[in-house]
Amino acid sequence: MMDLAKPQVMDRPTKSVQHAATQEKGVAFVEALDRIMGSARSAYDEVLSSLPVPHRRVERWKYTPVAAWWSEVKAAETATVAAAGCEPNPIPGLDAYRMVFVNGHFDAAASDLPVHPGVVCMPLSQAPPETLQAMDAQQPEHAEWFAALNGKFASEGMYLRVEKNTVLDRPILVHHRCTGEGSVSFLRHDMVIGAHAQVKCVQWSSASEDAMGAVNILTRASIGENTRLSLDKVQDEGGQVKHVAFEDIRQARGSRADVHTVTIRGQWVRNDLTFRIDGEGSHAELNGIFLPLDGEFVDNHTTVDHRVAHCTSSENYKGILYGKSTGVFNGKVFVRPDAQQTNAYQQNANILASDQATMNAKPELEIYADDVKCSHGCTIGQFDNEALFYARSRGVGLEAAKAMLVHAFIGEVLQGLAVPEVRLEVEHRLAEKHQWEIWSDHPDNES
Repeated sequence: MMDLAKPQVMDRPTKSVQHAATQEKGVAFVEALDRIMGSARSAYDEVLSSLPVPHRRVERWKYTPVAAWWSEVKAAETATVAAAGCEPNPIPGLDAYRMVFVNGHFDAAASDLPVHPGVVCMPLSQAPPETLQAMDAQQPEHAEWFAALNGKFASEGMYLRVEKNTVLDRPILVHHRCTGEGSVSFLRHDMVIGAHAQVKCVQWSSASEDAMGAVNILTRASIGENTRLSLDKVQDEGGQVKHVAFEDIRQARGSRADVHTVTIRGQWVRNDLTFRIDGEGSHAELNGIFLPLDGEFVDNHTTVDHRVAHCTSSENYKGILYGKSTGVFNGKVFVRPDAQQTNAYQQNANILASDQATMNAKPELEIYADDVKCSHGCTIGQFDNEALFYARSRGVGLEAAKAMLVHAFIGEVLQGLAVPEVRLEVEHRLAEKHQWEIWSDHPDNES
């Protein structure tokens, strides 16, 4: 008989049991994808089985919830842009080559592939498999479970080869579109850019308001000597879409790679960037902006690996968080013993526009060389009340005053976008989102 005089302790699953359950859900998720996509066994099966399914005790996933991923999935049926209800080019005025992917499928009718000397650009599914960049132990797929998923299931994406001394006359726009319910799509972009070449690329991710699914994108770029690659990456996804993206950038001597990541909308977003600087005189530029609304989650993880001497890198990520939203920034600069004369800068600044918003920031420097100049900084605060008061005392309404502060706060990063038309469209969409958020928070505000 139960002794009611004694306090009863309810049995709770231990952390090890919880993590085992997460592992089981991850395995079941892979098995479901195997059945749906009819994928053949590959080298990534062994990699997946050796990696832990992400959970809160894994340091890199400490603040990133993955429970939303274990939902019912189904095969992504081929869809056209017309059926998806989107424009092939979401950026007004942009003259660009174009590749459109809807639910992970290449839409040839909506695309306009480059016709340019020294450039080979085609869907990944049409490229000879032996010409893809080979696997090695340094790839994200060998360290991250979600990246290994991409390695196993991605069969479509952009295949780009640019010969040396080639300067592409227009940007390449890669438009990812998610629509419908329950679809899971995997895309891989494989780029090799020869010496002394210049390429601008735009990755734009969108989703319909009724979309419910997941997108897993991995971009691998090998950048040749004295080459310049600029990648503007914009995420503006409605609905309930889970989006995880990996960039694996490798730089040769004297090269420069710029990646600007802007998250306008996204219910669950994680960006994971890895730069490997393998040649002297190279520079890596990583900048980001995120403005999550109530209930949205945005996670930015960066790793800059300085492997040789006389190189530089710069990071600048800025976030403004509204409602009950959550942001994460985890940036790591790694300087190896041979990377003397490294100059690395990292900055993360955040504004909590709501008392319920949460920001988890962890800037890191790991330095094994003694002749370097490395710095990092992180700030988390609120809107400057003195600046708001100053503006309002001169007849500026609260909405307009906050909009001015927002633009001043993120303007530096916006100016870094490589394609002017992308910058203008991002500014327009961010302004719309910001004004709507302030109005919803302050319905009685005067203009």
